[in-house]
Amino acid sequence: MVASGVAVSGVVDIATGVLVGVAIIAVVIGVMFYIAVQQRAAIDESKKPELPPKREPPAPAAAGPVIVHLHRGQPLAEQLRTHANAAEARGLRPFFEVGAIWCPPSRMFGEALSDPRMEAALAGVYLIRADMDEFAGDPVLSELRVVAVPVFFELDADGQATGRKMTGDAWGVDTIDNMSAALTKFCA
Repeated sequence: MVASGVAVSGVVDIATGVLVGVAIIAVVIGVMFYIAVQQRAAIDESKKPELPPKREPPAPAAAGPVIVHLHRGQPLAEQLRTHANAAEARGLRPFFEVGAIWCPPSRMFGEALSDPRMEAALAGVYLIRADMDEFAGDPVLSELRVVAVPVFFELDADGQATGRKMTGDAWGVDTIDNMSAALTKFCA
């Protein structure tokens, strides 16, 4: 009976030794992991990128006009809202022009847009252009009561007409000087 007690005692001693050894190894691994994490955090802190300096938006008065042409595919109201938001983000005032390819004043206006007098008249403006025939039947043209072209509407930041509008009759004879003078007053 003494022999079996010695054998059990030896097994318990071995098991205890193994458990103590495993515990020591676990503590050593835990300490090494903690040190590695702390070193990694110190390295990562030193490698954080710096943010670029904030830029101020351009002053509206100094900004030249932005001119976009709308096309079928999306509802007119949706396109106007998108472009009015883009205008606001750029610090520009949104205006909407409805013209027609068959209309001589509309064609003249479109051809004159690159003239320096027209660019000066439209400084700080985000001009959204649409052809009346391309958007025939769109509810926006009905709401705005577009019956003659060209016609210009001031828009708010949501792409809704503010109530201010101007027709091509405002400039009289179709000359660049007349168009630019009328647009300067309307877009001011």
